[in-house]
Amino acid sequence: MSPEFRTDGKETAEALADRETEGFLSPSALKGIMSILLVYFGARLVFLALSLSSFVPPDEVTHAGLCKVFSQTALMPVNSPETYQFGLVTNIPWLYYGIMGKLLQVNLFGLSDLVFLRLLNIPLAFGTVWYAVRLLRLFTDDRLTLLLLMVVLTNTPMFSVLSASASYDNMANLLAAMAVYFQFAFFRKRSGGLLVASLICQLAGSLTKITFLPLVLALNILLVLHEWHNLGSFPAGVRQYFRTSARRASLAVALLLIFAGLNLQLYGGNYLRYGVINPGMAEVLSPQAAMKYRLGARGMIFNQYREGTISYMDALMLAGEIEHPGDKADTFFLLMNYENLKRNPQLWMGPAAYAKLWFQNMLGTIFGIKAHLVMLKPPPYLIPVYLLLALAAIGFILRWRPRESGWLPPALAAIVIFYAGYLMYEVNYDNYLNYGEPGLTMYGRYLFLLLAPAYVLICRYLLLLFRSDYVRWSLALATALLFISYDFPWFLMHATPEWYDWLPR
Repeated sequence: MSPEFRTDGKETAEALADRETEGFLSPSALKGIMSILLVYFGARLVFLALSLSSFVPPDEVTHAGLCKVFSQTALMPVNSPETYQFGLVTNIPWLYYGIMGKLLQVNLFGLSDLVFLRLLNIPLAFGTVWYAVRLLRLFTDDRLTLLLLMVVLTNTPMFSVLSASASYDNMANLLAAMAVYFQFAFFRKRSGGLLVASLICQLAGSLTKITFLPLVLALNILLVLHEWHNLGSFPAGVRQYFRTSARRASLAVALLLIFAGLNLQLYGGNYLRYGVINPGMAEVLSPQAAMKYRLGARGMIFNQYREGTISYMDALMLAGEIEHPGDKADTFFLLMNYENLKRNPQLWMGPAAYAKLWFQNMLGTIFGIKAHLVMLKPPPYLIPVYLLLALAAIGFILRWRPRESGWLPPALAAIVIFYAGYLMYEVNYDNYLNYGEPGLTMYGRYLFLLLAPAYVLICRYLLLLFRSDYVRWSLALATALLFISYDFPWFLMHATPEWYDWLPR
């Protein structure tokens, strides 16, 4: 239920804007348009899943290979010479591979395993969209905002390509949207079941992708801050939850304990055995085994060169033995770039310069495509996106009022900012200092764990900025047309034969 009405019976400015929109977009019209958008989204994803070359989606060879490895065992697989090419199959977050591996066993339709896995990933993208809509409904039932959210979320280029690929990112994105929604629904409705659901999603996400952990940290810091004055009522709330639905509550608690134990076994076991929660392949297996994995080989060759163990020319020769063409080219580039930085140390960037480049690059690789093939938009094409973000920020500053909207909108913004800041400094900038290449791990898709809450805030406060119905509708239409044109039409206009499996190259 939208919280936009004050207890004294007077409508807030936000509620007034929402109410005025209702006369221009009936519930049946909203449902019809949203259905068309979802059909269009699904059709595009099926097209991409059936036609994209296997060398396009990011790390798809590894993800699909690990799913195949997991499909061949009843429980957990073990590292072997047959699996080295895919990296570690132990000591890693495994939930996506385990589930997809088991589903591969029911591929009875004559499809290739890769295409079947891609099609299995499409429902995960739809789930992300569904929970983003549910999250927005916690803040408003404004029909125009709901429609705009659906358009921008289903017409973001990198999200579309990723959603039609075999990637653990798709499950992580869904679990992130669910975790955020259930926690904020708990703040609104005070149901213990919603909080337990959020915690289960957080623990499941941590078993899917290690970069889920900062989101778990952010959500639980927020939980403690929000509930600090309600800690005394927690025991009574738990008892009430068990009384209202004992069977459901018992199942939820059992799942919570199981996922918590699996996380402890994975991350605690890694830390006790290797001193880190995310060991590399060379720490678990021999250096010879690590060299058989394309990303492991890239890291080992570069580190040996940087540490002076091998010469520059020897490193180039070893890089030439990497089979994957994209990673081979990346390794050559890393070596040559670092050699140039050694000769010209003044080229190193400080945190401020890196942050500016990071923001531009992340935005460019969200509204473009950065995978093993790249399709980026020229900088002038991103100016409208910058303008929309600026208007949404201004809308938040001018229209958010704690007495009217409560503290949940800035709490949602704080999660987005915390995660983005952690990713930029602790992950991306640290990799830059290690490898000397700023764009090595600078992928917009790494922010997709927060795509749902970020888009909810942007759509909400972009349209809330203006009072005029004509301006709001015009802005929503212009934004929708911009996003739609920047996604599939742009892809079709710029994709060369190398992007497709079924065209001659």
